[in-house]
Amino acid sequence: MEGTGKKQQIIETAIKCFSEKGYRGTSIQDIADTLGIAKGSMYFYFKSKEDLLHSICKYYLEHLGKYISHIEHIPNLSPREKLREMVSQGFRQYEEHKSFIVILMQERFELNEEIHELMIKARRQGLLCSQRLICKIYGQEVEPYACDAAFLFHSLIDGYLSLCIMEKRSYDVDKLADFVMKRTDEIVFGMITSEAATILGEEALMEWEASAAGGSQGEKVGVMGGIAAIRAALEQASLPEEQLGEIISSLQVMETEFEKVEPQPIVIKGMLSLIKSMKVNELKKHLPKLEQDIKDLIG
Repeated sequence: MEGTGKKQQIIETAIKCFSEKGYRGTSIQDIADTLGIAKGSMYFYFKSKEDLLHSICKYYLEHLGKYISHIEHIPNLSPREKLREMVSQGFRQYEEHKSFIVILMQERFELNEEIHELMIKARRQGLLCSQRLICKIYGQEVEPYACDAAFLFHSLIDGYLSLCIMEKRSYDVDKLADFVMKRTDEIVFGMITSEAATILGEEALMEWEASAAGGSQGEKVGVMGGIAAIRAALEQASLPEEQLGEIISSLQVMETEFEKVEPQPIVIKGMLSLIKSMKVNELKKHLPKLEQDIKDLIG
């Protein structure tokens, strides 16, 4: 496989290796050996083992976001059945990715800005999906309370998930889903009946909708995609080792800058100029688009 396909293959293999040996007990060489590729090929896609772990986080969070969106649009399910499915699938997703989640709990590493934004986005996607389903289930009366109800619904799920993760407990998923739905009924009807004062309202809803629409992280997609395309093109190029190393190092510097809250344009443009000065034929068709994407993002 090439390009994005190969990167995903490395990520999936790394998850398996980390699950078997632990993050600290697994080397880049171990992952390369499992894949049957040269260790050097790994560095076309990842700067380091920590970078690979961050990419796994990103892969998992993007997968989770897509699945949340999928649940809301499952045909032939009522809104109540879809909300219940969010409970069931939350625990099934945990079971499917349990080893990786345990690794994240064990390894205390600092999340970069991109992963932090993706975590916030995935959570807000889930809250927004639940808010819309709650409005459909309980009708117009619930609308003033729907954001609080969605938050409390997810708090129930998170609470029982934390017991699974921290205390290694397991539950009958169907029984738990029914329990959460009944407690949600009680919460919603209780707020409506008592005309409860709300904590989360229009402002929270607007934040969730903005996150679902993309937010600032979406602006970086074109640049990161351009860098990935150059990495893939380099794999097909026959370059002296020193020149290849300079280009890869320049790409890594650019990626590091874009992970910062306030990237330094002079650093990014300097690295781009260095790559352009090497006049590598295989990169000619990729560099103009990357240059334009960078200009659109940072000026």
